[in-house]
Amino acid sequence: MSFDDRAARLREQLASFVRFDEPRYLAAQLALVNRNMPVGMLATLVITVLFSGMHFRLAGDPRVIGWAMASGLVGLAGLLVYRMRPRAQASPQAFTRHARLLVMVALVLGGMWGFFAWVFMKTPEPHTTNLVIGALAGLNAGGMVLFCAVLPLSFIFLITSVTPVALVLLGSGVPADQLMGLATLTYMVTMLGFGYQAARSVRQSIDLRFVNADLVERLRDQTQRAVEARQVAEDALLDAEGANRAKGVFLAAASHDLRQPLHALGLFAGTLAGTGLSGRQRALLGQIDASAQAACDMLGTLLDFSKVDAGVVTPRPHPFALQPMLDRLVQEFTPEAQVHGLSLRSRPTPAVALADLALVERIVRNLLSNALRYTERGGVLVGCRLRGARGERVVIEVWDTGVGIPRHQQKAIFQEFHQLGNAERDRRKGLGLGLAIVDGLARAMSVSVTVASVPGRGSVFRLVLPRSRDAVMPAPTPLAYEGDLGGARVLVVDDDEAVRSAMADLLTQWGAWCEVAESGPEAEALLARFMPQVVLADYRLRGPSNGREVIERVRLHARRAIPGVLVTGDTSAERLREAQASGAVLLHKPVPAAQLHAVLADLLRVERLSGGAQVDTAGRRS
Repeated sequence: MSFDDRAARLREQLASFVRFDEPRYLAAQLALVNRNMPVGMLATLVITVLFSGMHFRLAGDPRVIGWAMASGLVGLAGLLVYRMRPRAQASPQAFTRHARLLVMVALVLGGMWGFFAWVFMKTPEPHTTNLVIGALAGLNAGGMVLFCAVLPLSFIFLITSVTPVALVLLGSGVPADQLMGLATLTYMVTMLGFGYQAARSVRQSIDLRFVNADLVERLRDQTQRAVEARQVAEDALLDAEGANRAKGVFLAAASHDLRQPLHALGLFAGTLAGTGLSGRQRALLGQIDASAQAACDMLGTLLDFSKVDAGVVTPRPHPFALQPMLDRLVQEFTPEAQVHGLSLRSRPTPAVALADLALVERIVRNLLSNALRYTERGGVLVGCRLRGARGERVVIEVWDTGVGIPRHQQKAIFQEFHQLGNAERDRRKGLGLGLAIVDGLARAMSVSVTVASVPGRGSVFRLVLPRSRDAVMPAPTPLAYEGDLGGARVLVVDDDEAVRSAMADLLTQWGAWCEVAESGPEAEALLARFMPQVVLADYRLRGPSNGREVIERVRLHARRAIPGVLVTGDTSAERLREAQASGAVLLHKPVPAAQLHAVLADLLRVERLSGGAQVDTAGRRS
């Protein structure tokens, strides 16, 4: 490395010790210098007074008094510079000006001591030499501490104060003084080295402090971002919960509004069944009942899928034979298959599954509907197979000879509103919810649905269920509702005119004495002339009262626990809890006529046996 390279490198290293180009670093250096500045300047003043007094006493030279006064002024100037130090929020130019003032203080202060040696040590005397060297040793040790944060200040003070002393001693011609001059130069070089190392340590300390400050700042920013992200997530969660509640309110309203006409249709059909019908008319009525039930089932499927999507459906598994379910579904879809010229059949099976029958039936219904929709020639076959080493699983398979499904689409078909070959969104091809409902209901039961398909040849969907070896309970026989209610007094409260009319006709046909009301106040007005044995109320009514409250007010008016029946299209658990708390029977729309007759007959039988229980102030049985 050449001399010029070494010199350039040294300049770079020295420049790194005072950062005029980096205000934050320069401010930290000056803060360390100013921290010790008052003590350093006061110590300089004290040493100056003591030193000049001792020299005047020993040498009797009056010039030292002038030197002491000048040195004192420099010390006071240093205190003034300290008072003018910039604040932490000052501009970068203020820190630069302050650094230059400190350079001037170090230069003049060191120069004053160098001037003393040059003037008063021309003819060195032992006492003068000893005083100067002792004073300089103390001053430079203190100056090293005072100025070490800014290396140029240390070097300026040390060189300007020590160099003149060393030169005077070397030029004295006295060997002892010359030896002392060499020792003084050695001391200066050593102190320069110590100053360099001290400044380097200070620089590293400042660098580390800034690194830590940057880390703390980044951590603070990250923490703030995390807090903001958490707040956003909490807000999103609240929005989602609000949307879910709104969805629940909408579904409850939709459930009630859609079930209401089906409920009225069922009541009218029940009334019609009690009239003198021919065999042909009864067959048509049976088809009406089947169509109404199918509509109700499909409505229930959509509503239940919304609950599955919200994670609130709880499957109720129990053993059931698969063949009766398959027979019902084949019978249901046979007319549709015949219209399209397709065959639809099932293979007999003795298998018994352990699952939720209603959910399984809806899954297979959707698979059959989907298979018939996408099959143009051939037909659809539904059957069961046993799988597993011990036959512990039963697989329901739906085969079709339809258009098939490309491999890259076999996962996408289970997404909501995804359809193959229906870019124009033809409503006759459905809404694209069938397989999404299948997937959602299967996940709710923790079972799997798979598909295998060859485009142009057909597809097979498989629903894997756990097999049960338990005995299957016999299916309940249909309730018969022929018979007389024996003149029972029934109060019907419903805000739907069609339902009131159908209910009145049906109850009258069953031999009951029926009065109808549209609201709670209207029902209470009837109690003056009509005291019912049973109150049959819709849960949702116009006005502030609901069906449960109407039943409780009727009981309070009668001062006995009149049996009550709540009819609702809302399937929430809250309605069930309210019905249980009030002691009323809860029926969900649409209510089959046979079920309604059986419930009323049972309530009247219990009422006649008990003779009417007392009621407490809340309207409950006691």
